[in-house]
Amino acid sequence: MSAADGPSQALVVGVSNYRYLSKLRPTRDVAGVREVLGSPEYCGYPPERVKVLEEDDATRSNILEALMATCEGARSAGSRTFIYFSGHGGQDSNGASYIIPVDARKGEYPSTAISARDLARCLDRCEGELTVVLDCCRAAGMVAPDEPDVELGAFSDAFRDEIRSAQRVVFAASRAAGRAFVSPDAPYGIFTGHMLDGLRGAASTNGGDVTVHQLFDYVQQRVVLSSNGTQRPSFIAAIECFYPLTRYPRPIAPSVVFEKDVYISYDRDDPALREWVAHVFQLELEQPGVQCSVWDSDHLGHSRLAVEEALVKSRYVVVLLTPSYLKERSDEFTTTMALLQAVDTCTPRFIPILREQCHLPLYIQSFVGLDMTPRHEMDFRYNMGRLIKRLKKQPHER
Repeated sequence: MSAADGPSQALVVGVSNYRYLSKLRPTRDVAGVREVLGSPEYCGYPPERVKVLEEDDATRSNILEALMATCEGARSAGSRTFIYFSGHGGQDSNGASYIIPVDARKGEYPSTAISARDLARCLDRCEGELTVVLDCCRAAGMVAPDEPDVELGAFSDAFRDEIRSAQRVVFAASRAAGRAFVSPDAPYGIFTGHMLDGLRGAASTNGGDVTVHQLFDYVQQRVVLSSNGTQRPSFIAAIECFYPLTRYPRPIAPSVVFEKDVYISYDRDDPALREWVAHVFQLELEQPGVQCSVWDSDHLGHSRLAVEEALVKSRYVVVLLTPSYLKERSDEFTTTMALLQAVDTCTPRFIPILREQCHLPLYIQSFVGLDMTPRHEMDFRYNMGRLIKRLKKQPHER
């Protein structure tokens, strides 16, 4: 169901100047989100229905009151609601997760912060499309170095799981115990800055409106690169379809998200496999009539960041699995990254291929779809046909 004709409401909360906890570097995150949401050129929320709580106004009581009011405005199936929080995320000694308002006190989170359960109860009142953005976990890179706080930044997956529900999408700036960063010279946090660019049109792939899936795929790629791989956003979608977040009044110029069709990851120290890839496998992908563009491994060197760049800028990652490949930590890291991207974005960008018989880790077993071991050489053409058919589609296409 699209919420295009229903009521729209948003709550934008940002805290950097905490009263009793370590302070964060100030950004324009809140102003940027408010402007994009309320702009008729981008998201089209009525400006008067975009509630903002910033700094001293972002107390626990004010945030809870605004949450209830926002969700009361979303009582129809056609409504759309956007909730954004920028600030500290934390956990108490029992492992419960919290977003941290300006007046929260260390050691008193149950009574001074907003728990995942409290937030979930408020959000359960929302009908229609609900998008929650949590740009938290800034304990490193933003906190003043002379004011460390070990309770801050351990933002748990339990938070995201707690607020999971039907027609609900959750964007989180980092993973379980991850961290979110901002450049000292940037007006926005890394995550929010890329999110705003995406909503302004950079995440559109066909000139049309940006869906929740397109936005996350765009943001995840660029956050990983901008943070040198140290910040990894996560995404939870409990929805029947990927609804649009924007309301562009006219088509926009599409943005090219992927520079290449495929990146091939394999054990390059195996001469026989290297020969097979260069003179058989890759030639099949690049032949006339197929013309899949392949990320040239010669451009990568041995830099971990360069490998990550290949992963996020290639539409698909094809991994050729062999016993020697699985023994190499760097290759397993590459595989795991590609796997996590496929899971997080709900798209099959990760395509593992069994080239030699080997014992596969559990997290790979369920993804193996093609057997190109020598004993299946007779099926090579059939398997290549299946692979090429997949590579010529966008990841979200069936």
